[in-house]
Amino acid sequence: MRRYIVFISLPVLFLLAATTCLATSMGQIAIFTESVGWTSVGTANAQAQKIISDLRLTREIEILGDKAIGDFAQANTDDGELDIIITFGYFPVSLYAPGNGEADDSVAELFLEGGNMFINTADYIFYVTLGGGANADTGLKNMTDSNFDLWTDGVSTAPTEDGKEYTPSLIEFSAPRCFRISQIEASPEWELEVAFGDDGGVNADPAVIHNTDYDGRVAIVFQVSNDAMPRGEVMTEMLDNWLSEKVEAQAVEPVDKLSVTWGKVKQSL
Repeated sequence: MRRYIVFISLPVLFLLAATTCLATSMGQIAIFTESVGWTSVGTANAQAQKIISDLRLTREIEILGDKAIGDFAQANTDDGELDIIITFGYFPVSLYAPGNGEADDSVAELFLEGGNMFINTADYIFYVTLGGGANADTGLKNMTDSNFDLWTDGVSTAPTEDGKEYTPSLIEFSAPRCFRISQIEASPEWELEVAFGDDGGVNADPAVIHNTDYDGRVAIVFQVSNDAMPRGEVMTEMLDNWLSEKVEAQAVEPVDKLSVTWGKVKQSL
């Protein structure tokens, strides 16, 4: 019998490894309400309880304090599941050192790059932390390795067709901290995966952006100082009606990608 020794280059090995590390099933959700921005702790807890009581996507969901949510992120960074952290306008110290003290490879960034998701409501995502707005808009820039900003005062967004389909509780509102769609479209690594609300295609909130390299997601929902917004209802609908479809589709996608990749490897041998 002939024996063959096959040498596979390191780039190919890394490519094979990357295809198998994508999140393939729904994991756990952690909600942080210990500190907040543009809302109150009591209101955040009430909205969090709505999500916990109504969500169907997973029952593995809990409210965690600052230290515990850092432990949660580290434990779920590369577990092959899509895990989610929800914040209410304040970014926990255990995830990211205040004042942008960890521009790269923070617990939060590694969690995101592990194919996981951040959802934020109320104040500007990643902006407010210990010391007030110590991260400022650089927090988002560092977390996404981009130049995105959310300065959209004076804008109002209304439900898009996707918003009407997936988030029926969504209403038109004044949206001062939206994703700028042109910035997302100009990025080689990020895409606007869905806009549930926009102002005619220029700015979007609620919306989800998706990194096409490592499969992480960043979402904003009602980034406004207005507690009349149905935050809990819309986040629950977004997860149950929209993200559930993504999780189902993603469950088979890595296998398909691996087959294609291995086919290319064999052709090159």
